[in-house]
Amino acid sequence: ESLELQPDLDVSEIPIVRKPSKDATWLGPKESAVRQHRQEMKTKMKTNKVEEVRPTRPKQTQCQQELDQVLERISKMPFRDNRGPLEDLYALHIPNCDKRGQYNPKQCKMSLHGQRGECWCVDPHTGRRIPSAPAVRGDPNCSQYLSELELPDTTQI
Repeated sequence: ESLELQPDLDVSEIPIVRKPSKDATWLGPKESAVRQHRQEMKTKMKTNKVEEVRPTRPKQTQCQQELDQVLERISKMPFRDNRGPLEDLYALHIPNCDKRGQYNPKQCKMSLHGQRGECWCVDPHTGRRIPSAPAVRGDPNCSQYLSELELPDTTQI
């Protein structure tokens, strides 16, 4: 049996097998797989860009929204006499939010001229001041006033 070459066969259909030259480094199976994986990831990244949907930002809590508004105001404050807007900062209340975005029970004004700022207690969910809690320069011990918020109102029963 002998094979005959067909003259009408397109040369481009025959795959060309190249042997690595002396200068080229031969990749082992691991390196080859890593290179192939990287190439596949590049291709995926290029094709997925159009379909990529940015994750929506979780809804901000009331405390976080208030904090963002105050920070926005601070960013727009003018600088005076190269000292910055420090005088205007003392007039602002910057809410103190916890890591879940709720109000910390103790809220305080900034310290001024070496004296601690005045502190008061708030409802962690609303940020509203607890009327029975005093405003003091220091720690008003908000835990005792928070327990009052959780008790049912006996005047309506």
